[in-house]
Amino acid sequence: MDSSTKEKIKNIALSLFAQKGYEGTTMNEIAKGVGIKKASLYAHFKGKEELFFTVYEDLSQEYVNLMNRIIDDSKEMEIEDKLYYIFEQYIIYYIRNPQVQAFWNQIMLFTPTGIYEKFFTHVQNCNIFVQQTMVEIFEAGISQGLIRSDDAKKMTMSFWAIREGLLNGMVIIPEMRKEEYIKAFWRDYLLGIRGRRE
Repeated sequence: MDSSTKEKIKNIALSLFAQKGYEGTTMNEIAKGVGIKKASLYAHFKGKEELFFTVYEDLSQEYVNLMNRIIDDSKEMEIEDKLYYIFEQYIIYYIRNPQVQAFWNQIMLFTPTGIYEKFFTHVQNCNIFVQQTMVEIFEAGISQGLIRSDDAKKMTMSFWAIREGLLNGMVIIPEMRKEEYIKAFWRDYLLGIRGRRE
């Protein structure tokens, strides 16, 4: 089995995991989607769990690369522009890649406990740099009086929650897939964190 077949296996597995989750996907379905016998899958993957983690590792590296690029591109921006750019570019990327977004939703919400624990530890490690960078941005905004004084870590979590909420809303409701929605949500969020000027 050549590497192109292996890539096809991963692509079909991604599609099925995104639609049905880990437990809802079978190796038979993956083999059928690829157009090979189930036994042939085991030439590359020991089983469904290894295949799942291979797909996950590809997507986690894709996430790391995306966030490194976005953060690097925003380095010279002012605080508010920087935060908006990180917010917007992340949403735009995953709206353009709905299957990847669906995969992340499935594994965050419906992955079996034993697998989830292993996966979540890896997710946390991948996200350390992003989390630290976001906290630093909020702390800089607080010190400059642009953002109200509060816990920068909690602000980072609220930033993440609003961003994910909007992204999922845009995935579910096609009419929301417009830049105006990103700007409107961002404006509402920004008014909540902006420093109060007397």
